[in-house]
Amino acid sequence: MIDVQEKKRKIIEFLKSNGPSLPIHVARIIQMEPIFASAILSELLGTKQIKTSNIRVGASPLYLLPGQEELLEAKTENLKSIERETQEKLKSKTILIDEEEEPATRIALRNIKDFAIPFKFKDKIVWKYAFTPQEKVDNILFPKEKEETKKEAQKESATNNEEVPKAWEIKRKEIQEAKKQSESTLIKNKNESLKIKKTENILEKTKEKTKTQETFLKKIEQFLSTKNTKIKSLEEVDKKKVVAIVETENSTSMLFAFNKAKIDETELLKCYKIADKKNLPYQIIINNELTKKLLETISAHQKLIKIDKLEN
Repeated sequence: MIDVQEKKRKIIEFLKSNGPSLPIHVARIIQMEPIFASAILSELLGTKQIKTSNIRVGASPLYLLPGQEELLEAKTENLKSIERETQEKLKSKTILIDEEEEPATRIALRNIKDFAIPFKFKDKIVWKYAFTPQEKVDNILFPKEKEETKKEAQKESATNNEEVPKAWEIKRKEIQEAKKQSESTLIKNKNESLKIKKTENILEKTKEKTKTQETFLKKIEQFLSTKNTKIKSLEEVDKKKVVAIVETENSTSMLFAFNKAKIDETELLKCYKIADKKNLPYQIIINNELTKKLLETISAHQKLIKIDKLEN
């Protein structure tokens, strides 16, 4: 009789020692036919003790333990040429803005899921290198303002020694023309001043928006640190919301943080659907207690066993 638990133990020990491996190599180490070894690997996948890579060697994925993802960098020779170039570019630059890349690179970014993690920032799709520390990504997204060096304006005064003509020496037409030019210059200067002011206001609003985003994100990071939780990757960031994948020592989950006092059932359902697509549990942070109605809704879902249809 096959001792399945012993086979599982051997697989995990083998992956600990060898890192990402093909199923055929796993089958050899546990001395089983590949088809039977695959069944045991599927059980380990189901309990999330192991995982598979997006990289394929031939038609087969690589099997690895959680935490060994960075070892896949040694397997990039199995990527297509454009995918390998894109992986190297993303690793070098840390982040890439999707809309700024060539079509071939954008397709490659969507294919190298082991190395490229997408998230939204200022309504744009941004790609982060999977193994870059989040702090480094934050420093790129929210650069610290450099202190501007103040320069003293130097005014030059020129003295015109030429004799100023007397008023009665100037013809009336010339006086009127000079007046028109003066008025035209004043209007032009006023319009330019308004344009500059408008541009300054836009820049100031953009600066304030970025600062608000940065402040809210930092606030969430500080809160998570008190819970021994850290952000693994950012999915979406704006001044009203942070969506991220977070991890503790023992688990990984989706985080939805809202910069407002309450959420409704529609938003709760949206959070559930996003987390369900990624096959992850999820948690929510808001600025106040949940409403009684929402608490009752959550409680009703938790206690529901099933719904049967009464046959006619």
